[in-house]
Amino acid sequence: MAKNGTFWVADGSHLPDVEPHTKAKHRLVEEYIQNWIVTLCGNNIGKRKKVVIVDGFCGGGMYRDPDNGEMWSGSPIRIIRAVEKGLERVKREKSKPDYDLQAKYIFIDSDKNHLDSLKVHMIGNGLDSYLNDPEKCELIHGEFDRKLDGILLEAKKSKCSSFFLLDPFGYTDVSMRNMRDIIDLKKSEILYTFMIEFVIRFLKERDGKLKKAFETVLEAGGYYEVETQFDNTPAQQEYLKNQTLNLFRKRTNADFVYGFSLLHNQSIVKYYLIHLASSVVAQRVMKSAMWVQNNLDFLCQHHDNVYGMGHKSIYYYEDKNFPRLFDVKQTNTQACIEKLDEDLMPLIYSGEGIQFSDLELQTIQRNPATIKHYAEFVNQQREAKEIEVIRDGKNTTSKQVKPTDIILRAKYKQTKLFT
Repeated sequence: MAKNGTFWVADGSHLPDVEPHTKAKHRLVEEYIQNWIVTLCGNNIGKRKKVVIVDGFCGGGMYRDPDNGEMWSGSPIRIIRAVEKGLERVKREKSKPDYDLQAKYIFIDSDKNHLDSLKVHMIGNGLDSYLNDPEKCELIHGEFDRKLDGILLEAKKSKCSSFFLLDPFGYTDVSMRNMRDIIDLKKSEILYTFMIEFVIRFLKERDGKLKKAFETVLEAGGYYEVETQFDNTPAQQEYLKNQTLNLFRKRTNADFVYGFSLLHNQSIVKYYLIHLASSVVAQRVMKSAMWVQNNLDFLCQHHDNVYGMGHKSIYYYEDKNFPRLFDVKQTNTQACIEKLDEDLMPLIYSGEGIQFSDLELQTIQRNPATIKHYAEFVNQQREAKEIEVIRDGKNTTSKQVKPTDIILRAKYKQTKLFT
């Protein structure tokens, strides 16, 4: 049985209940994987692509949804379906009807019963063809960290893009060293479930056993140095988030790190889903997926803004019974634009212009805004005559902002400084 009480039996007959935060996580993975495939293959000038997708703690393939008593597919089945839908979109939307995607799935679990259950449910969902072809799918019994070297070797030989979903049951199951090794592949990325509860417990208890894991597995020496009593105040929650993201940036060597908060109650984060990548495009696609699944209200009185994007289980239950009277995405867009004003205008005003792509590159990890929000912000500031957009040496009024467009302070604003 897993440490959190979630388990499956070999014949697939026992289905653990799926929790709201797990649903949000599954939907985020689905959304991202589908768009990841569309981006990778749609932008590829060739006619074929190979990818490796690893689910390091895959589970038994199926849950029971307590909301309606129906079956809820686990991450392996959802990943395969998302890739299939992504490829369909590439063929249809990108006019590549003959595109050849060679996807290899590697599902790992330390409990053989979980893998046997996964087989049962893959067959029940018409995915037995994957099980019959080791070039398409491998089910591996064992501890993730002990199986990682072989997987990395395979990925290096194929020189393909790879995605690792790491959702461990314990805080010692994945080390910073494991994640560095994955990121060192260069064309790889990770979505990791980080149990921030472990850090909070350590800060409160300073237990010797916890300290060993804190320093050797998490490599967190020099981080989370809270001098006052830790009471989970909004300011301390924001501190935890910032320290966590900075820790992962430093220790994993990932160029781009962004988090998605999962809260069981009103104010305390239970997990962070942390996305690590070497590509700004990967993070752009992930942030768009996070935006779709976010149910936090950045302008509300419960300090949701300190968590970044995320999912509150209490909002999930409330919205089922008493839907909110306003569109949270609309109010969040307003909050994003205000945050972009803080982040972007100093960069625009500090020099003689900056490329739109560089604006995103330098600030993408600071705010929840998607690339659409960046473009909307530029258009709003241009309409307010605060900035100008230069394309090919000329002022442009096009609403379609391009990566190479130069964004600079409006001329009358520059003149005003000297009058």
